[in-house]
Amino acid sequence: MKTHSPNRIFKHGINFISCSLIIGCATAPPMQEMSDARQSVEAAESVDAEKHAPVALDSAQHLLSKAQDDLEAGDFEEAQKEAIAAREAARQAVTISQSKQTEQNKSTLTKPEPAPEHTPTPEPITYSVNKNDSLWKIAAKNSVYGNPWLWPLILKNNVDLIKSADLINPGLVLSIEVEPSPADIDIATQYAKQRRPASAQHQDSSYLSQYSLR
Repeated sequence: MKTHSPNRIFKHGINFISCSLIIGCATAPPMQEMSDARQSVEAAESVDAEKHAPVALDSAQHLLSKAQDDLEAGDFEEAQKEAIAAREAARQAVTISQSKQTEQNKSTLTKPEPAPEHTPTPEPITYSVNKNDSLWKIAAKNSVYGNPWLWPLILKNNVDLIKSADLINPGLVLSIEVEPSPADIDIATQYAKQRRPASAQHQDSSYLSQYSLR
């Protein structure tokens, strides 16, 4: 009868155990890979990959579904491969989606503001000078400005017709600005209140020079 030495028996035992362990590892359910794949797909969905990276996300979801089917069928090796592939596809979807959103944000930040809509300036109205009229009286009329201190605005807009602000002739047809700017109103009011008869002609010229009129 053939006998085996204890050392040889021990060696065979070790090899058997090693083979058993290797086989066991190869056929174990890839639970960690499946978990990683699911988390990666969820991460892709959370960054709106369905909109920005639909191809990569669809591939990841499809691979994860196949991995789940193979896992349930007991084909752990294929399930592991597909889970890993699903994880990588999902990570790619995240990268693509985040990159596109960053570009969109940059585009939004650098997009110039639309120019404000231009409101057309109302056409001026006309006023025919009557006997005993003055710029002061005309400006005070409700049909004009309703404020006598705004008479310099009438002078400004009719500088070619009015030679002297203190003397206007009946029959003149004056142009009346309908909506003067707030700045022009302030300047006219301030000027009218500080104007002095002694140097009126010179002061009028200085007032009009602001508008390059004299």
